[in-house]
Amino acid sequence: MRRKIVAYSACLFVLGLIQSTVLDYIKVFNVKPNLLLAFVVVTALLRGNMEGAVIGFLSGLCLDVISGKLIGFYTLLCMYIGLIIGSVNKRLYRENFLIAVFFTFVATFTYEYTVYFFSIFLKGKGDLLFPLKAVILPEAVYNCVLSIPLFIIMLKLHYAFEDAGRASRKY
Repeated sequence: MRRKIVAYSACLFVLGLIQSTVLDYIKVFNVKPNLLLAFVVVTALLRGNMEGAVIGFLSGLCLDVISGKLIGFYTLLCMYIGLIIGSVNKRLYRENFLIAVFFTFVATFTYEYTVYFFSIFLKGKGDLLFPLKAVILPEAVYNCVLSIPLFIIMLKLHYAFEDAGRASRKY
């Protein structure tokens, strides 16, 4: 259990640090990926809804702190994404990276459209199609590409956690 907490904390710290510093300079089509959201999706697929919700909560808290705006919005949004995606993981072959890519695309689309809807559209300042072409689809594709190496790393961690769990249950 301690190893899992340390590993997740280290992943959150490193991904939050990379997202807030390095990825500002690696923009594609003027869009920055959301590594913490991809981390939530991959963790929820591999580990289930409870760990997905906890990692979503902590990742959202990191996003709230990084953005410096309202505390709690990204936290709740990422927590619900982790909970929902983690709920469907028992029905899927979760070791397939295409499942992770698909759910990363869907989660990014949902996440960004929700953020856009609550921050701009409700104020009456925007339309619904422009952000789809300019921000949401490029970011979803970018997140999908970056979710593949993240999925490989997290799959190795998942197997290590499973092996440690089996070793501790031997009589």
